Amino acid sequence: MPQTLHRSGNVATKRLAAIDQLLTAGIKLGPAKKHAAINRVLELVPEWTRGDCWRRIRELRKTIGPASPEQRQQAETQRPENSAPSSRPVSKPWTPADDDRLLNLAGYEPVPKIAQRLGRSVRAVRFRMGALGMSAKVTDGWSLRALQKLLRVGPSRLRSLIGKGVLRVRDAHITAASLAIFCAKNGETWDSSVRQTISTALREDDAFSWEKVADLLRIDISSVQDLIAAGELKLADPFVTDRAFEEFCRKHSDEISIALIDPATSKWLIREYGVSPSATNTGTVPRAQKHALVVRACKCGRKIAGNPYFRHIKTAL
Repeated sequence: MPQTLHRSGNVATKRLAAIDQLLTAGIKLGPAKKHAAINRVLELVPEWTRGDCWRRIRELRKTIGPASPEQRQQAETQRPENSAPSSRPVSKPWTPADDDRLLNLAGYEPVPKIAQRLGRSVRAVRFRMGALGMSAKVTDGWSLRALQKLLRVGPSRLRSLIGKGVLRVRDAHITAASLAIFCAKNGETWDSSVRQTISTALREDDAFSWEKVADLLRIDISSVQDLIAAGELKLADPFVTDRAFEEFCRKHSDEISIALIDPATSKWLIREYGVSPSATNTGTVPRAQKHALVVRACKCGRKIAGNPYFRHIKTAL
């Protein structure tokens, strides 16, 4: 809520009182009048947002009661003749517990996923987020490229962690495009009924769960995980949210080689993400990974750790 209304002084006090009077009348006289009151407040106080109005309404509801029958009758008679009662179904009210769950999920997961978790429509979730002044955009987290650079690991290592279910991604469904490519390369020897079943599934869906892919290919889940680790099957959204990365650091510190990471970064991971030094800092690096300790600077300005530097300069030439 704008801080100008919390300053001492008669002007601020009178303006807040006028806003409260408008919003209180709207609350008592029903949804249509409430929205009209909010629109009027936004006209009178340009620095306010719709979210500020809804927060103030929640505070006012604690101190006011329902409108009298006479007031509601008066509001009905003042309704324009061409306006008809809304045919939209009554939405499920938002409780403080619902708002807490929404606050915990907002910014970490896309709106459709949040709506699914809360058992509400996408429209309802977006409206509530707007009322609470929250952004629906997922902004925090890590791309796989950023994690490779941070943890000093290769793409195959990250795919292996994802395939084992150790590192959660935003959407782990397998894309239909990658499944179609895999089938085109390997499906010549398959039974015709298997190819037909897969072909039908590819026409109906654009992404599949790991269990569904295992069923279509007639293999077990571990084989699907191996195909993901090998890069044969692609995931719909491999972005790793900050919360998922923190969970990985706390529960699977043994999968992180602190010895490969520079001291400043390793201290930051221990302090901010809960990486356990005792579980990961063995002090030794396998011979095959020692190249990752060497950081070279390219003429383009990039600093690259390990052997990927040589691939980079070949493409940069």
